[in-house]
Amino acid sequence: MYMLFKGRTVALLWGAAFVVADQLVKWLALSVLQANSFRLGSSPVNLALELSLNPGAFLSLGAALPAWLKQLILILGVAVVVGWAGYWALRNWARSTRQAMAVYAIALGGVGNLIDRVFRDGHVVDYMVFNVGSLHTGVFNLADIAITAGALFLAAGMLRRAP
Repeated sequence: MYMLFKGRTVALLWGAAFVVADQLVKWLALSVLQANSFRLGSSPVNLALELSLNPGAFLSLGAALPAWLKQLILILGVAVVVGWAGYWALRNWARSTRQAMAVYAIALGGVGNLIDRVFRDGHVVDYMVFNVGSLHTGVFNLADIAITAGALFLAAGMLRRAP
């Protein structure tokens, strides 16, 4: 399985493909979901596709902050973290591929959301909601899935090594 991800060049190509796919899906969401929403799956479990332009972070956290502070945290701060995570992942790719892949997924998700903030007036394009009966997630996107998957993979690795 990891043979597909062995080299840094391949990792960079997969990363570029992910960012392009993330932006393409967001463009489609902006085009198709402006006036429509869709449900995939039957009740009570389904995935709803509905457009949301998120001015904050996770679950709109920080949306009410002053614009200058929001830019400082959500653009400059995220750019620094994404740059560090991408650098660390690629530098440690050969030594710790699994951990590097998880950190790289987080960095790539951050890049996808950072592109939105820079080019979409400080907003992130979200378009998916997972529903189980009356319970539902916040609205999220492909970049958020990469961030969450990377974080869960890192946490699982830490738990596996715990005494």
